[in-house]
Amino acid sequence: MGIGLEIPVFGASAASTAIQLGASRIELNAAGSYPDGGLTPSLEDLEHVAHIDTSVPVRIMIRPRGPLPGSGKRDFVYSDEEFDEMEASIRKFRESGLLREEHGDGFVFGILDEGSQSGNVDATRARCRVDRERCRALVDLARPFRTVFHRAFDEIVSCDDDISNLNERQAWKTGLDDLLACGFDVVLTSGGLGRAIQNVGMLDEIITKAEKLGIEIIVGGGVRKHNVNELAQRLDLKGRTYSTHVHSACLSNSDSEHVDSGEVAGILSRLG
Repeated sequence: MGIGLEIPVFGASAASTAIQLGASRIELNAAGSYPDGGLTPSLEDLEHVAHIDTSVPVRIMIRPRGPLPGSGKRDFVYSDEEFDEMEASIRKFRESGLLREEHGDGFVFGILDEGSQSGNVDATRARCRVDRERCRALVDLARPFRTVFHRAFDEIVSCDDDISNLNERQAWKTGLDDLLACGFDVVLTSGGLGRAIQNVGMLDEIITKAEKLGIEIIVGGGVRKHNVNELAQRLDLKGRTYSTHVHSACLSNSDSEHVDSGEVAGILSRLG
């Protein structure tokens, strides 16, 4: 199967650029939200993108806030008010009439639930799992559009970081089963905390199991033109049963949200 390039973009202008440069899909985030890891865009952003004559699927980020600096709290764990905001955002975009089911448009979100401190984790860091009740509610609300569980999944994978034998790690397996039960179509992951190239062994395990479950995996996290070929080869992405995407913001530097044409061209040329 071919390998597509999904570009997370920050604002409508960046979306237009990414589409023109050859993105297979875009993940639409609010302008200025790159430092937070991407936040919910405005309806006006989607309106601008919808007026571009393209069949490129648009996946909308649903994330009310980024990490809380200095709070000691895990990201992706939300209050009732924040969950209500996520529901309202999905409803607003879904009812706008701007999303196209036939093109694969959809939503990107993820909510975690922290369990008790047990098992093979440091006592200062609680384990986490998929918040099945809330995620299922959002998936149902998002239908008939596609749903992606974002890199909150990497927090789940990291719960077993102290277990060196990948076959003995259970958190990610339970996580995938939970996402299947919730109805997610796709998971974006780097195979754990950090960059994808550092987690190839774990990614291979995740992709293999996900294929059996009928879940698409998008490989993201530090994907650049200098390492995408190595990632694709070591993970045998072209030989996978399911279509596969890599996920890269293709930015020239971390201080800019401008999509770098050279980075996009470099990745596309290496993906073949």
